[in-house]
This record gives sequence, structure tokens and C-alpha cells, in this order.
Amino acid sequence: MLDTPAVATLHQRLDAVPLSRFHWKLLLVSGLGWMFDAMDILVVGAVVAAVSREWGLDATQSQWINTANVAGLFFGALASGWLADRFGRKTVFQLTLLVYSIFTGLSAAATGVAALMLLRFLAGLGLGGELPVASTLVSEFAPAPHRGRLVVLLESFWAYGSVLAALIGFLVVPNLGWRVALLMGALPALYVFVVRRSLPESPRYLLAHGRAAEAEAVVRQVEHAAGVTAPSATPPSAPVS
Repeated sequence: MLDTPAVATLHQRLDAVPLSRFHWKLLLVSGLGWMFDAMDILVVGAVVAAVSREWGLDATQSQWINTANVAGLFFGALASGWLADRFGRKTVFQLTLLVYSIFTGLSAAATGVAALMLLRFLAGLGLGGELPVASTLVSEFAPAPHRGRLVVLLESFWAYGSVLAALIGFLVVPNLGWRVALLMGALPALYVFVVRRSLPESPRYLLAHGRAAEAEAVVRQVEHAAGVTAPSATPPSAPVS
């Protein structure tokens, strides 16, 4: 097992560090992911309506497309916690957004109901998995006095996504078509995926998996961004009996 006082010290340092550019960058990148998720989820109604008119679908066929999307959200959210605990918050954070981006983009090229259902289900896996993992990562990096504030600000990005969905449904779908609307969700999300690569793994996850030296390095990175001088002595990274 790891040295418990050393682990507690790292947690205390992470909780005590002032808010800095690092935290705001994490919030922005995570929030943009939430925004695109909300936009995609809420614009599906307008997309399905346009698809139904273009392909001459009946109400049952249209509902199956919506059901496939919701099923993906459900199973993505169900699996994300276990995956994040096993493989890391950052890894799953990136993977879910990449899955969403790829399959949302491919959805724009669908030529039949079955293909669109499958692609929306796969995109939903990424959507459903991204939301809880983003919240976890923000809360685990947030200093204790500001944790609630940062999580609330993260969730506020859902409202921005709602506004974008309304604009896309009103302006883009009728004039440029549902395929362009889907591409508008996929391409910006790919940019967020690239930006997320610069974010470190959660120190709390690293500590839980016995990777104390890596956790120490990340905490020092956060402290440096906040202008805090890290302790000269680092917690031991080797297991103790």
C-alpha cells in the first residue's frame, strides 16, 4: 500500500491551490464538450424531422432513430464510470469525444434508416460517456473551496448548447440540410479532442492506482500554474509494507 500520510498531503495540496489559468482551461475545454453534447442531443429532433421528410419515413421509423440515439446515451453513461476508474479519466474523456465526433460525422453520410440508427447509437455511446467523466475530472482537479462553483459553471455550458441547437434547428436544417447540421457538431468536437490532449490525468486517479510519482508531478504542475511554490520534499512513490 502507499504511504497514507503522503497521499493525504497530495490531496490537501490539490484542494488548497488557488484557482488559476489551469483550472479555467480545464473548465473551458470540458464545458465545450458539454456544449457540443447538448447541441447534438437537442438538435436530433430537427434532424430526424428533416430526414423523415426527405426519405418519406413513417412515425415508427422516425421514432426508431430517436430510440437508437437514446440507447447509445444510456449505455455510454452506464459504462463510462467503470471505464474511467479502470483506464483513467483523461483517456476516457478523450475517447468518448472522439467516438462522438467520428460517428456524428459519419451520420451525415447515412443513406438509409438502419445505417443512421447504427451511427446514432454509436455517437450516443460517446455522448453518454463524456458527460459524467467531464464532471468527474473537473471536480477532482477543483480546489475544495471552489469545487461547487466550477461544477455549476461546467453544467451551465448545457444552456449554451441548447441555444446553438435552437439556432441550428431554425437556420441550418431548413436552409443547408440535416447533413450539414450533423457535421457542425462533429468538426468542433474534434478540435476539443485535440485541445484535451494537453490536459494531465487526475492525480486522484493516479494515487488510487499506486502511481504516486506521476500524481506528484501533476500536482506540481497545477501549483506552478497557480504561482504556488511546491514543497521541496516529495512524497515517497514506492510502496511500503
